[in-house]
Amino acid sequence: MKNILYAGLLILCMCVFTELHAQSVVSFMGGDFNSPSMKLNFSAGEVISGGFSGSTISLAGGFTSREDVIATSNEQITDALPTVFRLNQNYPNPFNPTTNITYDLPKASQVRMEVYNAIGAQVAVLTEGYRSAGTHTVKFNASGYASGMYFYRFIAAGKVISTKKMLLIK
Repeated sequence: MKNILYAGLLILCMCVFTELHAQSVVSFMGGDFNSPSMKLNFSAGEVISGGFSGSTISLAGGFTSREDVIATSNEQITDALPTVFRLNQNYPNPFNPTTNITYDLPKASQVRMEVYNAIGAQVAVLTEGYRSAGTHTVKFNASGYASGMYFYRFIAAGKVISTKKMLLIK
């Protein structure tokens, strides 16, 4: 039932508010949403939230006008993928003892992120494996390392994308 309720949000947006992207809505009337793969029944005053995608959707009852729905969020949902491989500067920097490192993948790729100390010895591998396209974040916990300058290197699709420095202060 919870998955069906989650599906109601995007269905509602596609049927009633094409320019509004809401996280949840409240219906003043009951009704049904139908698609080839699911059916959603809801009661008056019920909160409908979540996401749904499909090529054919029909709305039976429930909403007769824009006034029948209260949108509780107008957050814009974006599915834009990065256009280039990119390694971003860690945040916070300087840090103690943890920092976050984000990277962008324009397409699914094999990735590896390595950390080196000031004399060039590898001290950690933060992530390794196949990752989907998009923006990813890796947390580096340096609680077991000495204060000083460290370097992190990002390799994607078999190529070194970038190397950046970070400062651990204890």
